[in-house]
Amino acid sequence: MPTKIPIDKYLKANLFEEIGLANLTPEERVSFLEGFGNVLQLRLTYRLMREFSDEQKNRLDELLDEKQDNAVALAQFLTRELPNFEGIANEEVAKYKKELMDRFKA
Repeated sequence: MPTKIPIDKYLKANLFEEIGLANLTPEERVSFLEGFGNVLQLRLTYRLMREFSDEQKNRLDELLDEKQDNAVALAQFLTRELPNFEGIANEEVAKYKKELMDRFKA
């Protein structure tokens, strides 16, 4: 069974300071955050696919076919289908931040 991490601790942590990147230029910060966001999106998608039933996955496919770039419709679907979506997203952010912090401190 995976060990629970203190989610709030990692959500509040300033990642730039924690991993020694506080002196990045604004452009470098944007680049880092884009990469962080891309990885996080993949991790969250993978986690949601594990959480969803086959029927929910089918409804998600239909939604994405109908409203391809509609972020509002997607957010509504996720919160309706997974009432704990915000908690799941927070867990994934905290886990990824912890991994980065552990890796940079090693």
